[in-house]
Amino acid sequence: MIWRLRLLVESLGRKRVLIAAIGMVVALVAAGAVFAVVQGRGGKKDASTTSSSAADYTNIFYLRAIAPKVTVQGCAMYIRFTWKPNYHADQYIGAPALIMAAGTGIDGTHRKTFKASGVSFAVGPITLGGGYRIWSAKVLSLDGDPPSNDTTVPAAPPSSTKCG
Repeated sequence: MIWRLRLLVESLGRKRVLIAAIGMVVALVAAGAVFAVVQGRGGKKDASTTSSSAADYTNIFYLRAIAPKVTVQGCAMYIRFTWKPNYHADQYIGAPALIMAAGTGIDGTHRKTFKASGVSFAVGPITLGGGYRIWSAKVLSLDGDPPSNDTTVPAAPPSSTKCG
């Protein structure tokens, strides 16, 4: 086979074969460059690609809501809402937790620090005058990421409480 190549080179001339080989290498390099640009923008990420992939990414973690601790003293009530870290929530220890509370006397958004033991939100004294009501609280986000489960916890005074 080598002697056939040698005969081909001698019949065509060495300069022509060398020029053809160089032409083939240049054509392959150009084709590779075009492929790289079309497929991956030359290995660089496009600004729109980066922002859309960041927007599509969500961090999955769960919080375990504990039944609120309700203490009644006369016609005043104290509530302690608590959420414990669950699936992948440990990565947020030390991060700010944004808690939204709803109900008479506790409406608003509050910021607490998420600890290894979880996060708690205590409210009170809340007046029980005016009839039976329900209060609730939920964790909206930890360090800007929303939890993957509903963290709403309702609280109400014991039914035996008599305040008018």
